[in-house]
Amino acid sequence: MSSELILTSAAERISTAFDLAEVEDALPEVRLEHIRRLLVERIVELLNRNPEKLMSILYRIDVSERRVNEIMTKSFPTEVPLHLADLIIERQLAKARSRAEHKDAP
Repeated sequence: MSSELILTSAAERISTAFDLAEVEDALPEVRLEHIRRLLVERIVELLNRNPEKLMSILYRIDVSERRVNEIMTKSFPTEVPLHLADLIIERQLAKARSRAEHKDAP
């Protein structure tokens, strides 16, 4: 799977998990950066209104609980959404790469 398809797959899965509007007509890198901005906004909203739902989504998409706890306890409050968004993107990209590797394996 090409890096473009990996980026697209990760962006689609993040959009679905967090009910984000997607950017269809953009390069994958641009699309992922737009998804990141929307994701940060959604994380802020969930932290303020429904932190349990945020934790449930993070669990469902298999983000490291240890790393989430690190971010929540060691980051400045204004940085938490940014760090969580990067962690989510990192995890979804890793999962997309893994799926691609196993799909292409003999």
